Amino acid sequence: MEAYDLSTITADDFSKYMNQTFDVYFAETQIVPSALTRVTRLSSYTPLERGPFSLELQTSGDHAPRPQGIYRIAHPEIGNIEVFLVPVGTDVKGMRYEAVFS
Repeated sequence: MEAYDLSTITADDFSKYMNQTFDVYFAETQIVPSALTRVTRLSSYTPLERGPFSLELQTSGDHAPRPQGIYRIAHPEIGNIEVFLVPVGTDVKGMRYEAVFS
């Protein structure tokens, strides 16, 4: 995938990267490696042709919650995507963030 149209990107586009590392750019100098731990298909309404879904990213050892907002995530095969991330909780591994594509 080169360029992303967020209205057409699907859960399947991400499912093959489960448990792989994405870099989350909370700032240009604050890059946090995070594993894609969950891809969930949602049953809510969307006017788009693709179904709604969510992603969950888990930081590794970084427990500092960042405010919700638009951040760049990067993967060697996917490239860069800007998504709205929301902190959803912390556990022994690190902080968890969710992006919803509705």
